[in-house]
Amino acid sequence: MKSIVGMFIVVLVIGLVFGGVAVAQSTSKTDANIELARKSEEEFWSKGNLEVADEIFSNEFIRHSAEMPDMKGREAYKQFMLGFREAFPDWKSTIENIFASGDLVAVKLTATGTMTGTLRGGPSGPPLPPTGKRLEFPVVDIYRIAEGKIVELWCYYYDVARILVVLGVVPPPPPK
Repeated sequence: MKSIVGMFIVVLVIGLVFGGVAVAQSTSKTDANIELARKSEEEFWSKGNLEVADEIFSNEFIRHSAEMPDMKGREAYKQFMLGFREAFPDWKSTIENIFASGDLVAVKLTATGTMTGTLRGGPSGPPLPPTGKRLEFPVVDIYRIAEGKIVELWCYYYDVARILVVLGVVPPPPPK
């Protein structure tokens, strides 16, 4: 009987050790993925730090959003951010919630910035002159991580119509 109890304890300890290692590895990978997304929002976007882009984004990075065609490549994304920060030099992404599951990290944030520079034209239209208008809007970004780099990003803006009205791209709706 003692040998069965002893064997059970040995098996239990081995299971706890190896199970704990698996949980630690999983937690450590999840934490690393969250840190990549955090660096994208806080270092890349909020501070305009281009050096961090080479550290966190894959060369084959793809940005998806409803308002423009997919953006492919880390260098194209860096240029996009630079153009955006020229228009909104005080741009800030304030993270409200961040969580991960597997290779995906979801970030809910509030984006703010004042348009004091020209917003470069893209595939959807000509450059927009500075308006001096301040934007504040909620965003959800979903990152996919592979081999320690961000490989995809899906951006969801809650109220694109309001953003376009504030920037003067479209007229406000008539009063009710």
